[in-house]
Amino acid sequence: MSRPGSIPSRLPMGDPASGTPPPVVEGPVAVVGLGLMGGSLARALHSLPAAPNVLGVDADPVSGAQALESGVIQRFDPDGTALVGEARTVVYAVPLGALAPLLASHRRLFHPDALITDVLSLKGPTHRLIGEAGLAQRFVGSHPMAGGEGQGFGAARDDLFRGARIWLTGEDQAEPEYRSRAMAFWAALGGKVEWIDAEEHDQRMAWVSHLPQLVANALAGALDAAGFRPGDLGPGGRDMTRLAGSSPEMWKELLPHSAVITGTGLTSVSRALNVVADLLARREVDRIAEFMERTRAWSVREESVRGEGDA
Repeated sequence: MSRPGSIPSRLPMGDPASGTPPPVVEGPVAVVGLGLMGGSLARALHSLPAAPNVLGVDADPVSGAQALESGVIQRFDPDGTALVGEARTVVYAVPLGALAPLLASHRRLFHPDALITDVLSLKGPTHRLIGEAGLAQRFVGSHPMAGGEGQGFGAARDDLFRGARIWLTGEDQAEPEYRSRAMAFWAALGGKVEWIDAEEHDQRMAWVSHLPQLVANALAGALDAAGFRPGDLGPGGRDMTRLAGSSPEMWKELLPHSAVITGTGLTSVSRALNVVADLLARREVDRIAEFMERTRAWSVREESVRGEGDA
């Protein structure tokens, strides 16, 4: 999705077998928020062969103490005002509602050529806040397609971003230097970077992230109402309801921004389920099998496409 004459839309990871070295992350890197995503980022940076100094910021001193004790950060500050000015890269891994006050506190402290990025899952609202703070030229939005149900620094993993697609936004606003540095940053951590328009990204997330989340919650609710416990489920049921373990607080913040599109998706799922229920009531299992075959073919095709894209 890159413009003609711009930097490539993808940047390859280093390949030791071919002698291609991975990009180097220049430090210090300030990670603002040491939960699952920020903590995993700090661990991933610490695990690099040429690991940069990592500065940790989190309002929770317990998270800071855990990160310091593990050795993945070298210094800690609860609000970041003592550290962000030293960082060549600042990564915000906080809820959307926490971003505006942090930017207001940090915006005049940044190093003159610091790259500002984030891992927030909604890019449109993030770019609006960044624009209001006057940081659009040095900001590249990032959304790693990675995560988990665990919360806090204790759930962090150093391999969370390895092989993950990393959506980057702000190509039309950030200066070339910062676009290149953002791509190199994520490539060094094993991510597969790709540019996308911020609004297009958010529309996509409503379908491929927010919709599956609510469907998983609905299924978990139906099983609970029918008297089943999680331990009663087989592997398929556990896979289908895994997302139901996600934090409701996070989704309370995200869903209002995607309500219309996610609602359209829920209506589509409801219609499909009603059709299947009607066919089942009439014992028209051949037509249900046709439906299952169509969706199976979609699933297999998508796995094939992902495999080809990962090559």
